[in-house]
Amino acid sequence: MTDSFAPAPTAKPHIRKPDLSILIVAYNSAALIAACIGAIADGTRDHIVEVLMVDNGDGATEAMIKRDFPHVRIIPSRGNIGFAAGNNLLASHARANRLLLLNPDMVLLPGAIDALMRGAERHPEAGAWGGVTVDPGGRPDAGNAIAMPSLIEFASVAMGRSRIGSAPLKGIDRDMPVEVLIGGFVMFARTAWDEANGLDERYFLYCEEVDLFHRLQQKGYAFWRICDAYGRHEAAHGNHLSPMRLLYRAAGTMEFMRAHWSLPARAMSAGLIWIAAVERYCAGKLFGAGRPHLQQLGDGYRHVALRPQFWLSGYDRQRGLMARLAHGPIAE
Repeated sequence: MTDSFAPAPTAKPHIRKPDLSILIVAYNSAALIAACIGAIADGTRDHIVEVLMVDNGDGATEAMIKRDFPHVRIIPSRGNIGFAAGNNLLASHARANRLLLLNPDMVLLPGAIDALMRGAERHPEAGAWGGVTVDPGGRPDAGNAIAMPSLIEFASVAMGRSRIGSAPLKGIDRDMPVEVLIGGFVMFARTAWDEANGLDERYFLYCEEVDLFHRLQQKGYAFWRICDAYGRHEAAHGNHLSPMRLLYRAAGTMEFMRAHWSLPARAMSAGLIWIAAVERYCAGKLFGAGRPHLQQLGDGYRHVALRPQFWLSGYDRQRGLMARLAHGPIAE
């Protein structure tokens, strides 16, 4: 007798929703992004993560990721749309209830993701959690000492030294509430991200995370730096004192003040930013011979000092002017 029993159709495997979506906005990052993505597996042993990437650059990074990291979800590029718009695009495709913004030059140390997730459980009232960032030598860097823009800070820079940046880093050895977390290694609660509508796309490169933290703070959210979550910042996207970087930074700061400050406060701050740039430019010209760092400092601030029209109105009206000056905007 022939057995007429037909086997049941094979059930579709259950795909669990990820605990965390990791968002990476790349720009000509093929030389360094492999270390970033390669470290993610050691960053977590206890959680399911998905990795999403968009290439704002020339396409070489996307091609490399397709070849070497097929598990990464590549979101089709829309050109060089900037850091804010790139992350918003990735977030619209993310499936998890927590979003980790990760720069391609940030390498997570073992256990960093699990530590962030534990920190979120310890501080559930927060809207965002970030880790401790270290330089290639393992020393905590300036990414751990970011504060909201203020007249006091601008005045201290104009007088020669940043009050925030030169202060000793405190609280590295314990969880600590902070005003701002570094945008290249920060995890947001999806509810907080959605309530704020993500990053403001008026910002092209700098100050977008400061703006988001300001808006979330106004909604009552706190932000915590988690002491046992470490990321090594390779800072491999070029010289932090390049003239175009500093020009974009000044424009981003002005964009923030246009959005949130009164006209008198903006005017005073713009004057202080310009004075600080002129001081550094003149110091490089007058005393830079034989002092490479001072010469580099002066050269870096030349656009901010000599072309204030390129940054005084922020990004909104000056993007085309800056793009022509740079022969195409940078993106990292």
